[in-house]
Amino acid sequence: MKPETKDKLKKVGEKLSKFKFPALILLLGLVLILLPGQKEEQEQTTEQTQPAAADGETELEYCARMETEIAQILGRIEGAGQVQVMLTLKAGKTTQYQTDYDTTSNQSGSDLSGATEQKTVILSRGSAYDEAVVVRTDYPSFQGALIVAQGAGNAAVRLELVNAVSALLGLGTDKISVVKMK
Repeated sequence: MKPETKDKLKKVGEKLSKFKFPALILLLGLVLILLPGQKEEQEQTTEQTQPAAADGETELEYCARMETEIAQILGRIEGAGQVQVMLTLKAGKTTQYQTDYDTTSNQSGSDLSGATEQKTVILSRGSAYDEAVVVRTDYPSFQGALIVAQGAGNAAVRLELVNAVSALLGLGTDKISVVKMK
């Protein structure tokens, strides 16, 4: 290689070394910009693969499923024996949607009046699919529980059943009744 070429390459190398940190920061910034796009795609695919059976479940189906699951769990308590559970619903499933408020005012003379219009926020995913933005979904809450158990004649078993149901459903012990199965 010619000495002139070596000198030119050396000078270019020295100039590039001055900019290695800004170039590194720029490269890191580009990588960070690209990462969230990949994460969003992953979140969308996980949303699509989750089972949708719970969303289409009615309140009565939800209540029946909870009764069955709780009865199975309570039946495993020592001394409980066979257990049946009945739950009463206090409130059904509620969904709260995101809303926007538009306020208009009318200032004619001394009359100051206004109107507020409430609109539900809609997200559009493509030309044929729109959905409202859900802020919060509250599942049905329970009002009380009746437990019928073979071992309910024993006070210790009754106490364990009441405490278990109270912990599972968040009910006060005064809302749970335990009776002996015949």
